[in-house]
Amino acid sequence: MTSETPACQEPDRFPSQELNSVRESATHKLQAVFGSALVCCMLACVALLLTGFDASLSTVLTGETMGTSYRLVLSDLLTKSESASLQADVDQALNRLEDQMSTWRPESELSRFNSSTSTDWFPVSHDTAFVVSQAKRIWKISDGAFDPTVAPLIKLWNFAEDPGEQSLPSDSDVEQARAAIGFAEIDVRLDPPALLKKRPELQLNLSAIAKGYAVDLVSKLLMERVSGGHLIEIGGEMRSFGRKADGSSWTAGIETPDAFPRQIHAALRLEDQSLATSGDYRNYFEVNGKRYSHTIDPATGRPVTHNLTSVSVLAEDCLTADALATAIEVLGPARGMDLAKRENVAIYQIVRNGSGFDVQVSDSFPLLEMATPPTDSAGEENPIVATVLAAVGIFALAIAGMAVGVIFSNRAIKGSCGGLANMPGHDGKSICEVCTVPAEECRDEEMRKLRQQAESSESGFEV
Repeated sequence: MTSETPACQEPDRFPSQELNSVRESATHKLQAVFGSALVCCMLACVALLLTGFDASLSTVLTGETMGTSYRLVLSDLLTKSESASLQADVDQALNRLEDQMSTWRPESELSRFNSSTSTDWFPVSHDTAFVVSQAKRIWKISDGAFDPTVAPLIKLWNFAEDPGEQSLPSDSDVEQARAAIGFAEIDVRLDPPALLKKRPELQLNLSAIAKGYAVDLVSKLLMERVSGGHLIEIGGEMRSFGRKADGSSWTAGIETPDAFPRQIHAALRLEDQSLATSGDYRNYFEVNGKRYSHTIDPATGRPVTHNLTSVSVLAEDCLTADALATAIEVLGPARGMDLAKRENVAIYQIVRNGSGFDVQVSDSFPLLEMATPPTDSAGEENPIVATVLAAVGIFALAIAGMAVGVIFSNRAIKGSCGGLANMPGHDGKSICEVCTVPAEECRDEEMRKLRQQAESSESGFEV
């Protein structure tokens, strides 16, 4: 082991004060190393904070609509005034949609149509007529599994807006409610837009398709107003366009049924696609140990009894994904997979199997590899804590590495001086100069050996 000799005045002998001088020089060097490492640590903290929070590279808008919440993530960084203007337009578009299709607002187009006893054409907006026409399409391809007229059955089974006592209705009550449904007796036209019901008691509930349409509507608005990519989520229904600010794909998670705290069961890339999920694990009740889901089968008038607990549908537009997810949740795993194949959409099904789950997934479903699926609670962990811990780790490694170089070899790591140049050594010279410019007087070979022996004994290692 060799080391470069610090600058000194060559004595006649190697007295104890020379050892003190070497010790003092090493102490100064360690102090300088500590200060330099501290600066490096602070810079690392800043770098980690900047890379860990890409919110500075994007814009996030949140709000409420349709009895739930929405979240928009834009890859463009907008100014405060631009964000406020865009959000005002988004809120206006969503509010207009509720004025058209909400069953909560008594003056909405849909509420007025439902309360009407007329069997003539009822004028509505183009948006409402379009959504009903698409509901007709899903109703046909699902053999009636998707039926927006099931409102009487939803109310009967206490899943309406104002649920009553959770009890089982009688068979006669079920048949009476079934007689009040029938999407086949609803007609729709687009020009001029209007709806028609052939029986006065028929009512429409578009909650299983309107959120998906809202996602599509907002996505179109953003494409007109913002040049970059975006990810939209309204009540769990999602759609992506383009890419994130760093150029990577948007990702989405599928929730694990019944998990508490909530967990991600699977993750996928979402590239110019929409994702919608329907399940039985959030809205249900139990009587005598049996679970009754809010998903009603129009064919029986009763909650579904199969073991499909969650289905996620990937489609080009969110309206289709939203409606198909409901239809497949009614059909069950086998018939649902057949429908997905016929319609060329990818699905991810979670099926109850005793105390666990089985997964049935389309080949084209773009799953990401996940060694340990993260939980929502983990995802919500304060990132500042993680950043500080990482910085402390970097700091410790920096101190250890630099200290080894100083203590064992009595020299600084090459290229690490930086701020050390301004810190003087015991003789008034800068530590960098002390480390790297030995005096001519100290080049005597025997004196160098003596100095190395003294330094090695100070560090506790044999040379």
